[in-house]
Amino acid sequence: MSKSKDTSYYIGLGIIILIFGYFAVTNVVHYINKDKVVDSNRSEDRAPVADKFLKKFNTVPDFEFVDQNGDTITNESLKGKVYIVDFFFTSCPTICAPMSHNLKTVQDELKSHPDFKILSVSIDPDYDKQPVLKNYADRHDAIDGLWHFARGDKEATFKLAREGFSAYVGESQDSLIKFEHSGNFALVDREGKIRSRKDAYGNWMMVYNGVEENGIAPQLKEIIEDAQTLLNK
Repeated sequence: MSKSKDTSYYIGLGIIILIFGYFAVTNVVHYINKDKVVDSNRSEDRAPVADKFLKKFNTVPDFEFVDQNGDTITNESLKGKVYIVDFFFTSCPTICAPMSHNLKTVQDELKSHPDFKILSVSIDPDYDKQPVLKNYADRHDAIDGLWHFARGDKEATFKLAREGFSAYVGESQDSLIKFEHSGNFALVDREGKIRSRKDAYGNWMMVYNGVEENGIAPQLKEIIEDAQTLLNK
């Protein structure tokens, strides 16, 4: 074989090797990336079972209130029911009206369940007498027998909020606002235990956001879903 033919042969062989190597590397990269995408999608779609589990917290301490219709509401009267609890006062100039508006949404979603109730407890019982509560309930289209706007002993109410529901309540130093309180909703099961799910970071949360605060949206969808889960058990 002549020198020129040898050169042509090796050049051709080199080109073939380069082409083959290019396609081989391209395919390997493609499959690696494909596997990464598939794994990523699988992890995004996979919902941990624990996220669907509703943790049991403490049993709600005994309480006794009188609602807007003069009916006595106690742990015993709510036994076997699934209910949501919040703390408010009718003259509240800030978050109470939005909280009640959001509970109206919850009421309308779950009103077909005979065992579902809402208990909104006033932290200003000296002002929130029965007629005041009745007027407030009517303004928010509360369904009698389902949504109870209730009042009781102030000291006992504060103790229940703080110790039973880990809720912040207190008298305000601001002359324009009589009381301060958290805007959360608590979900109670048929056994009288507080129940909740994990938050977006995987931490157990005891209560649900009841109103938008500091850019954090209310968790209405979550509490409705979880109440339905408990109602259907």
